[in-house]
Amino acid sequence: MGYRPDLDTTLRRYAEAWNTEDPDARWALIHACAAPEVTYLGSESDRPVEGQAAMVAFLGMPDSGGAFELGPHSTHHHWVRAPWRRVSANGITTGLLVAELDRQNRLHRILHFMD
Repeated sequence: MGYRPDLDTTLRRYAEAWNTEDPDARWALIHACAAPEVTYLGSESDRPVEGQAAMVAFLGMPDSGGAFELGPHSTHHHWVRAPWRRVSANGITTGLLVAELDRQNRLHRILHFMD
């Protein structure tokens, strides 16, 4: 069996992918923390973002910047939830991440709810 990161590592990499401005670093982080067929759905996107390449491109959009952080997480079977906070030029946005994990502890389906 291949390397399986712990959930803290997966979530840290996910937050770092939101925060980096380096496209190569963003790709490496998403590749490490998200399943190849990852799907993201949040109010920041008008339709689901599907696949690692689309996720990298989405996080590189100009209005996705700012400091993104995840709070303490809880899990239930293959699901994780964690509060999130993003500070940008537009102010502070908060919400809840709910995600399904694959067998390698990578994010498979990601939902972002906004408060």
